[in-house]
Amino acid sequence: MKYKLQAFFAGRNGFDQLGRVILWPSLALMLLSSFIGVDWLRTLVYYLAFIAVCYAYVRAFSRNLSKCQAQNQKYLNWKAQTRLRFQQRKAYKFYHCPKCRQILRVPRGKGKIKITCRSCGADFIKKT
Repeated sequence: MKYKLQAFFAGRNGFDQLGRVILWPSLALMLLSSFIGVDWLRTLVYYLAFIAVCYAYVRAFSRNLSKCQAQNQKYLNWKAQTRLRFQQRKAYKFYHCPKCRQILRVPRGKGKIKITCRSCGADFIKKT
């Protein structure tokens, strides 16, 4: 049975990190939807969770490896960026450039400073 399952998943994406992040919270949401008292809200939450579970399985059985791996890599990059920003939250403050939406990092505790965007050269004043 183990070899048949391995043969079936040969050339398929399988459950990667993004698939697991989609699958497990959606299953938990399906279970929690039974405790919601409002009928229309319970149905809505259940169907949204069901659609997410279906999407996770479609990704797992997909043979389009390049697309699924690109999606997973984009998720992993976002996760690493978020983790890094969380670790640096005490020493730095993060702002978006009002012109180009580039994320800029400035040190905390410097008062009001003029921030210049590296990408577009726009200047704006913020309190750190």
